[in-house]
Amino acid sequence: MKSKRQKKPARQSRTRSERRTIRRNFIRKALSIILILLCWFPMLGGGMQPLWTIPAAICISMNEDMYFCMAAGVIGGFGIDIACGNPLGANAIYLVICCTFVCLLFEQILRRSFWHYLVLTAVCAFLRSGLVYLFSSVLFRVSGREVLWQRMLLPSAAWTAAAAVPVYLCFLPLSRLLTSRVRSMDSAAIHRDFS
Repeated sequence: MKSKRQKKPARQSRTRSERRTIRRNFIRKALSIILILLCWFPMLGGGMQPLWTIPAAICISMNEDMYFCMAAGVIGGFGIDIACGNPLGANAIYLVICCTFVCLLFEQILRRSFWHYLVLTAVCAFLRSGLVYLFSSVLFRVSGREVLWQRMLLPSAAWTAAAAVPVYLCFLPLSRLLTSRVRSMDSAAIHRDFS
């Protein structure tokens, strides 16, 4: 006769390779957050400059899972809001949407390549400039909207798309920490823990 309280199976201890994978993932994610925070500083100077956190958030979205990409989008968006003087959270919402969309594209459709990253960064940068112009000129009718697109938004988007190259080179060593072997070990550890 079985007792009413059945013992739960004891959780198996992690192997050495799984512990190394967990440490490697933690280091990679911590360094990614530090790099996206470092991308804030060049934007704080004012004037027309590239928005460094957009390519950084897209680069993180290319290699990480969706929830971490959303966190990177929030951090990068707050950096743009603080640097540009926008209402706090406007660019954070935009970057969360972009990072989620880019992450899903790389998981389901696109191959992780430099050219796909460049194209998606340029699309996100120019789309952000278009949305800012739409809100400032059409909805709120801000003064100086005639020169806003030519003097500020279009060059900033072009510089942001060009800034994708050095940002990619900074994130390249971090993406090397995420190999196919590490991904398969992660999925095996998750499958074992939940089965």
